[in-house]
Amino acid sequence: MKMKHLAYALIIVSTSFITTSSSAQSSAVEPTLWGIYGAHSRHDCPVNNRETAKEVIAISVMDFEPLMEKYGVTAVVDQYHSGLEHTFLWVVETTQPHNLEEFSIELGVARWNDLKFVPERTFGDVITDVRAIHGLENWTPESRN
Repeated sequence: MKMKHLAYALIIVSTSFITTSSSAQSSAVEPTLWGIYGAHSRHDCPVNNRETAKEVIAISVMDFEPLMEKYGVTAVVDQYHSGLEHTFLWVVETTQPHNLEEFSIELGVARWNDLKFVPERTFGDVITDVRAIHGLENWTPESRN
């Protein structure tokens, strides 16, 4: 009996992986928002490290378009940095989120940062979804019901 459940689990996982992989590579896929979160040590921080500072300056004048096209990034929405926290967040739109690792490596930010890639949603999308989930499409704070 346990083997049967394992077989079903493997089929479900494989099917969802294959479906996700093939749809993520399709050119008809709508871009989704992703956060590229980076963190680095004080030693590697561009404020403290001359070589890292040179890399950051080089990235700042780089034409991102060829890399974006190569890795399915349709827009760099915004770039946020915290010098004292030694972190950054770049929000991008992409049709191929599985390529963000290679995008970050070739861009150069992976040389001095630990990175993670996180799907993002706008606050408006969250509001739309929670209204639908809880049947609150017409609810307002004034009604308090």
